Amino acid sequence: MVQHTDVDLDDLDLSILREMEADGRQSISALAKKLVISRAYAGKRLQGLLDRDVTRIVTFTDPRVLGLRTMAIVGIQVSLADLHAAADRLRALPSVHLVMITAGPHNIVIEAMFTDPKELSGLLTRDLGSIPGIKSTETTTVLEWRKMSFSYLASSGLVSGDPRQPEALASERSVAPISDTSVDELDLMLLQELEADGRQPVSDLAKKLGTSRAYMSSRLQRILDQHIARVVAHTNPLALGYGIFAMIGIKVLPSDTNAIADKLRYLPNVNGVVIVAGRHDIIIWTMFPTPIDLSGFLEKELGGIPGIISAECTILLELRKMSFPYLVRSHLAAQGGPKAGKGPQGKQAR
Repeated sequence: MVQHTDVDLDDLDLSILREMEADGRQSISALAKKLVISRAYAGKRLQGLLDRDVTRIVTFTDPRVLGLRTMAIVGIQVSLADLHAAADRLRALPSVHLVMITAGPHNIVIEAMFTDPKELSGLLTRDLGSIPGIKSTETTTVLEWRKMSFSYLASSGLVSGDPRQPEALASERSVAPISDTSVDELDLMLLQELEADGRQPVSDLAKKLGTSRAYMSSRLQRILDQHIARVVAHTNPLALGYGIFAMIGIKVLPSDTNAIADKLRYLPNVNGVVIVAGRHDIIIWTMFPTPIDLSGFLEKELGGIPGIISAECTILLELRKMSFPYLVRSHLAAQGGPKAGKGPQGKQAR
């Protein structure tokens, strides 16, 4: 039994969450069949998880298909009197998709994505330069993603009994190379609709976008098959008992960078792994129930990997923005593109 405040999750809840993290568009009938329960009961249990805000169905679009191939992590030192005001100013920047108030080398950390390095230069000089209270910044450029997972159950190992080997599961969560896959205006409109409600039926999507059901079905299947976007359950980690979130910058021997990055992908409690240029060589995102668990991870897991020279932790104190589930909407709004339609935020179980 996983407990957090007033949220109690039993084994069936965890199994539902695991299945929906793998495929947020699967039908209630398919879910019920996998879990060997009635359709009505499966729908009721999933709806209960959505209503309690334990999870929500979201669409994550690969930023590279939008041309966002320059990503930076910026640590910012802000005067304490201006801390929250600066965080609010950073939230308003369309290129900034993550804003965290933190404890560590910096008291704010942001993540931002751009089409080219010139836009990053504009953020650092023009945008950050206009925010009062900022004393210094440190920019780390992401060179390569090795793991990007919003599947907290898969990363934590809370759900047991999956017949697949851990190696297979880790491989599924790695970041696949993106081809020269292009998206047109209809694809973008479809992605915006999925961001508004990832489980809406194909017939509804076809009607909204003015195409036939068959044509819309093929478009949607292409987007999913080519990993342009994923529709998944994004579970609240607090509901799973996690209270400590840490971004860990790791320094390694240059010759060991690739091998160590691949080893880090397999570790439990690790949701993201990137190879970077900056003060660190690798950055990972992790979550733990308690500070003691984080301490044990640093000593036993990271300490057991040869080639790691040092590790520096930044602890998340407050999340002020996370707009990755609405990447298409924010990107097109900044470019004056098609406007996203309004719809439910993925809380209806179908």
